[in-house]
Amino acid sequence: DETVGVGQSEIAVAGMTDMFVLLLLPGGGDELQGIKRGIVELADLILVNKADGEQTNNTKRAVAEYTNALRLLRPRSEHWQVPVASCSALTGAGIAEAWEYVDRYHKTMSTTGELADRRANQATAWLWSELSEKLLERFKNDPAIHERIATLEKAVATGERNPTSAAEELLALHK
Repeated sequence: DETVGVGQSEIAVAGMTDMFVLLLLPGGGDELQGIKRGIVELADLILVNKADGEQTNNTKRAVAEYTNALRLLRPRSEHWQVPVASCSALTGAGIAEAWEYVDRYHKTMSTTGELADRRANQATAWLWSELSEKLLERFKNDPAIHERIATLEKAVATGERNPTSAAEELLALHK
């Protein structure tokens, strides 16, 4: 899966994949300013693209900066040191090496049992996500809730009611 930007979607993707690869573009030396620390902490592999032509030096600089930045962060796994590498989608440079990192990561995490643990945690999280979604759907479709919810939403939005008391009223209506 591919996401754009930094936010909740990246956190969700990191929680449901075996390996989180952060693909970045060089930015002339100021890469770290535009990236939130949290997204870098989620990465299992960091690839800086555009390792070709005029961007080659910027890509090398970005790899060095991310490598240094990772030294300050706690790794997600005690079994895996997050590599930072460059690649070029245009020329294919570094792509084979990136796949080698993926393969090495999979072997390491499988051997240590961490991959199985992550998958078990993912399945449990998925269960709770599904349960939350279904319960909320049933709750909103309850006739008593459906009848009252619009009025309470407006009252909360205008400050006439606080969210806690409105939620408690809705919960009391649900059977």
